[in-house]
This record gives sequence, C-alpha cells and structure tokens, in this order.
Amino acid sequence: MVLLLSGCESFLNKEPIDYPVEENFYSDVKGLEGALIGAYDELQSGDQYGAKFLTLMEMRGDNIFNNNSGASGGITYQIEAFTETPANTNLSGAWLSLYNSIYRCNLILQNMDNVKMTDDQRNKIAGQASFIRALSYFNIVRLWGKAPLITSVQTVEQARNNKRAEVSEIYDQIIKDLTVAKGLPTSWSDSERGRVTSYAAQALLAKVYLYNKRYNDVVSELTPLVDAIKKGTVLSLVPMPQTFPNNLKTSKDIIFAVLYLKGGVGESVHQNNRYRNNDNGNVISLEQSEFEAGDNRKAMVAPTGNGERPQKFNTPAENNETSGDFPVIRCAEVMLMYAEALNEISYPNSTAFDALNAVRANAGLAPKTVTNLTSKEAFRTAVYKERRLELALECDRWFDIVRTNQFSVLYNMIPAYRQLYPVPQTELENVNDPTGWQNEGYSI
Repeated sequence: MVLLLSGCESFLNKEPIDYPVEENFYSDVKGLEGALIGAYDELQSGDQYGAKFLTLMEMRGDNIFNNNSGASGGITYQIEAFTETPANTNLSGAWLSLYNSIYRCNLILQNMDNVKMTDDQRNKIAGQASFIRALSYFNIVRLWGKAPLITSVQTVEQARNNKRAEVSEIYDQIIKDLTVAKGLPTSWSDSERGRVTSYAAQALLAKVYLYNKRYNDVVSELTPLVDAIKKGTVLSLVPMPQTFPNNLKTSKDIIFAVLYLKGGVGESVHQNNRYRNNDNGNVISLEQSEFEAGDNRKAMVAPTGNGERPQKFNTPAENNETSGDFPVIRCAEVMLMYAEALNEISYPNSTAFDALNAVRANAGLAPKTVTNLTSKEAFRTAVYKERRLELALECDRWFDIVRTNQFSVLYNMIPAYRQLYPVPQTELENVNDPTGWQNEGYSI
C-alpha cells in the first residue's frame, strides 16, 4: 500500500504536457501572442468598454440618464445621482477588470526577456502590451486619481501591502509606456487589423499631455497625425453617417477601437463578445437643440426610449448579431485636440481654426472665423462643445467635464470630491493597511 501511494503521489505531481500552463505558456512567441490576445480581450469586458464605462464615463455626465432607478438595487442610478458608495459594484467591477488588463500586460512584459525572437517581434509585442497597460492606467487615474502603480507580477502578500501612487507617478508611467508603443507600425495587414498602431500611441500620448496642460507636447505629437489625416491614405476624417454605423470596422476615422465579434483581434462568436453599450434603463439626454441645422451627427444621438440602442451604435444586424466596435481614438478627436492645444498656446491661430473647421466641415457645418470666435476663451468654448457633440457616447464626456472645470458650473450643488469615484470597498478590505486608500469625502 505504501508503494502504491508513493507511486500515485509521483504520478499526480507530473506537470501536464498536452496543454499550456503558466510555466510553459510564455516560452515562445506563440505563447506571448496568445497572452496578448488575452490583454486585448479584457478591453471587451462588460466591466470596461462593453458596458460599465458607459455608466461611469457618460451617464455620470449629461449625455445619458438612467430611467430605471430601481434596477439592480439602484446601483446604476446611484452613479447618475452622485450617491454611490464604495460598495457600488459598478466601481469594483471596473477596478478589477482594469487591473486584470494590467496584470496580463505585466505577464507579457515580464516574460519577454526569456523568449528568443527577432527585434521586430519584440518591438511589436512590447509596444502593444505597453499601450494596453497605459490605456488602463489612464482610465484608472481619471476615475480614481491616486492608485496602486503595479508594473510587475506580484505575490498575494505583495499585493496586500500596496500603496496608492501619486497621480504624477502614474502619468509618468503612462508616458513611458506610450513612448514604447510609438515604435509600433503605422498600420497592420488586414488579417491583423485592430492591433494598436504608432498612430494610436501618439494620439493617446497627446491626450495624456492635454490632460496635463502640456500643450506644446500635444502639438508635437499630433502634427504627424494631422498630416496623415490630411493625406488620407491610412487615416482620414469620415462623415459620421459613414463611420457610424455601417463602416465602423473599416472607416479611416478610427485610429483604435475595441473590436467585437467580426474579425480582427478578439474575434469570437460568443454572445458575450457582442457589443451591448445600452443598458435597458439608459436613455440619451443630449438635447437635439445643441446641434446646428444640417449637422449630420444629430441623428446619430437622437433621444432613445428604454432599451433602444442609439443610432450611433445601431449597426445593422446579421444573423441576429450586431457587429459594432467601440471607438477609443478617432481622427476627429485628434483634430479637436490639435485645435485646443494650438489655441491655448496662442490666439488667434489660423492652424487651430483649420483643425476645428475640418471637424465642422466633416459634420456638414459652416466654418468658424475670428468674427465668430473673437477670443481665446470663445474658441476654447467652441472646441469643448464640438467635443461633446462629436464624441457623444464614446466615454469621454464625464472626463471632459472634470478636466475643463465645467463641473462647478454644471453641478454646483454637488460636492467637489465627487469628481473622483470612491475606491471600491473590496480593495480596502484586501490590503493590510487601508490608511490613505480612500478618496477624500468618502468613508472607509
């Protein structure tokens, strides 16, 4: 019997050889590529761009409101009403998913040195993982401010001893990662369409600089993109009715998108990988009167009823499935960031007017001039409005309200600390010392 048990123990301790485990998964380029697809896949999650980001980044603003205050115990309505607590599961779901993205990227970047590959393969894998990590931290820092800055895989005990890094430290890491990602190609073959490009890295880096008011750096990063957009070969402004909904997967206006269902990175036929950006209680509240006559964006965000998908994402169904992707960075936003930064540097600036008017022309509108916009402040206001109309429902509105100091105007009865969300209660319970972990105004 002793011999038999000893033999079983020896047998049961054998490592599996017919399928990958962590010890052998990252041993070659194929394993790293598989892990990279997993990092892209997490962006699709319902806790990120698939659903919760719409709640945290749009419903919190003034483009969408929740028309079902009792659903799921009111946890979604709390976000709109500024009554959420650290126990709100919208927050814990998003937090965990974002750090899961970071964990997957850390695994890739940490194991790369042990894999033999060409310099081209190394640059491409590192660039994509670095971009996804940077995007994840950019969303974290905008949602919560200070947060743990984790750039390597941790043990459980290490994780329990994490502290929140300063916002400036997180932004430094984001910039470092995006600088790595700038080494990616400007485009990929059709079979690899949807992967991050150097254009996407530059655009996101410029956006990071914009949040930090580094306007000269914004202009420096965006100038080659603006030139590429004007050239129209790889990138181009595309009128919204042609970008949304029919050609979202092929439009040159899309610099980077989270892909769903049909082709490209993250392809899947599973129902959970279909893009469902509209909760049954979500209703568009962006007033149609905000649009000028003839604006071709107006119908894309027309008011909806309960459960109705907005026209902007209402891609025609095929085999009972929609095929919409979620745009993260578009050429139109590049032009608006370029216009905003140039105006902050100097007014009047003819190049800034050109960039703003390129977006307006794309929407079917007449250009603005110094006669219409007679000061830097007037131009700034025009850009802010154009951003709201152009990027509506694309998970940017709440952040724009905060970064452009519109919060105190639009929500003058709401305490200022609500500009950041509370750190999820589950995270406070998982660390050894929660001191300093919660944002000001929220109880531990």
